[in-house]
Formats: sequence, structure tokens, C-alpha cells
Amino acid sequence: MKDGFTRKKVESLTLGEKLKKLRGDFRMSLSEISKATRIQVKYLEYLENGEYHKLPADVYVRGFLRSYAHYLNIDEQAFINLYERERHIQVNLNQETEKKTFNVKNLSISSFVITPRSIVVVMIFLLVGGAFFYLFREFQAFAGAPRLIILSPAERTTIIETNEIIVQGKTDKGARVSINNQSVFVGSAGEFSDKLTLQSGLNTVTIVAINRFDKEKSETLSIEAHYTPETADAGRDGAKTKIAETFHTDVSVHDSPAKVTIEADGTIVFSGILKVGESQTAEAKDAIRIISENPAKTFIRFNGASEELPLGDGQTSKAGVVFLSTGRQE
Repeated sequence: MKDGFTRKKVESLTLGEKLKKLRGDFRMSLSEISKATRIQVKYLEYLENGEYHKLPADVYVRGFLRSYAHYLNIDEQAFINLYERERHIQVNLNQETEKKTFNVKNLSISSFVITPRSIVVVMIFLLVGGAFFYLFREFQAFAGAPRLIILSPAERTTIIETNEIIVQGKTDKGARVSINNQSVFVGSAGEFSDKLTLQSGLNTVTIVAINRFDKEKSETLSIEAHYTPETADAGRDGAKTKIAETFHTDVSVHDSPAKVTIEADGTIVFSGILKVGESQTAEAKDAIRIISENPAKTFIRFNGASEELPLGDGQTSKAGVVFLSTGRQE
């Protein structure tokens, strides 16, 4: 195959570019070169594309280049020198890239080292984030109505076969609850419960929760009671024979507000300014203690009695009273 070919001076190109140019000048395909030199087509492609890392060991590559050069009647050493130079450059570039990658990884790891300054920054971030969260919650409480969840009865429309029903629910901590305009005791976690006596037929029960920003939310229940007077009387007679487990008081003020503290079974359930028109209900098993700084204007209703009794006679600026299950303790 050497007959008919003349030596040509190769321009200053990369090895791959020179191989492509020579093959183009001789108008030969990779398949023809492969058949003549017994070099696989994929290796010829790797050489032309400069993908030296995909080639076999250097000793084999030098053999490829010798066969290629002999076939094209070109100086084989020029091919080999050019390959070794480009191969050396590629190896150095790969090593430099790996070194930079390693340094970046080390830098990333070292950047997470905990220092006193980083602890302070994190603490400040947490404090600022906590403050924003608190303000956001306060704004929600100010702008929105309180939560009001009715746990019992589960349905808004209920039919029962008795004249009594227990209404239970939950609201926000610190909110006031009334059922049909009667104040209901609210626990420290916002829970409330009250037993209602129903009339025969349809009864409408309205539950209202008011938070400290005077935002309110209400729920209305429709309870239809189906019972005969005999059934109701039997229930009342049975209730008379059963000793009440708890008792309650309703505290309100007339004419002017007063600072009131209410303690039920040793736990303070209310302490603050009680406004005119408001009422606080306390429930206990053993004792309820009520202290007012305006006793003459503070009135107490015991176990739902119709008569309200003043806490004091107005001769003292502060007075207290204790209620047991049997009534006021003198």
C-alpha cells in the first residue's frame, strides 16, 4: 500500500487533528484504515478525538501509531512524540483537577468547624427567629377569632332521650366561654364542660368564646330532647339521692371593676381585673376561696342559685371568703 503515496509535511496540529486531516487528504474512512492497519475502529476514533484515557496501555498505543504511520508513509516518531507530549499534558491536568477537588472538599469540611463565634451567631439567629415567631403568633391571636372546638355532643344537630346533656369543648388559653349567656369555667388548658337541663322538644344552645383581644367565635347546637315528664322526674329524683361530687361559684362585679383572685382546691384559676358584665365560674370538690379588692361590689352566686351575695360590706378595701360544698364558710 506504500506505492502511490508521497511524504507530506504535517502542519502543527494536535495528533487527533493531524490524523483526521491525513485521512481526509487520502479520502479514506476509519473502516478502511482499520482494515489496513488491523487497529480497531474505536481506538482510531479515540486517537482522533484525543480521548487517550480510553486507550489501552501506552505500549499498545505506540504500536498503533507505528502501524498508522507506516501505512500512510509518515515518520512514526513524530506521531509517537506528539502522543506522549499530549498524553503527559492530559495526565498533569487530571492530577491538578483532582487536587483542586480535594482542596475544595477539605475547605467545605473545615468551614463547618464549630467556633465560639459560630455558636454566638446561631444563638442570635435562634433568638431573632423566636421573637419573630412570637410576634407572629400574637398578631394571629389579635387579628383572628379564638379557637372553639365542641367535643361533645359530636354532632351539631342531636336527638336525645333525656332532659340533660353535657357540653364539652376546648378554646384558647385565657379565653372566656359562655353557654346561652351563662359563664362557664375554663381550665388552664382551655377546656370547658357544663351540664345543661333541656326542655322537651327543640333546644338551641349557643356557645361563645371571647379571647383577651375581645375577638369572639360562636357555635350553635340544635338539640332535640324526647322524654316524658315521668322520665325527667325519675332522673331528678335519682339525682337528689346522689351526693354532688363538685360545686361551683359564679363571681361578678357591679358598678365598677375589681381585682379578684379565685382559688379552687388550692389552685388559682383566675387572678386579674374582673370587669362589669363579666363573670368567672370556679368548680371544686373541697373548697373555693375568693379574694376581692372591692368586696362591696363583688357578688357571688353559689351552685347556680338565683340570689347573688356580696363578698363584703364595704368596710374593708380587701376581703376574702371561702365556700365549701355546704355553702359559705363564715
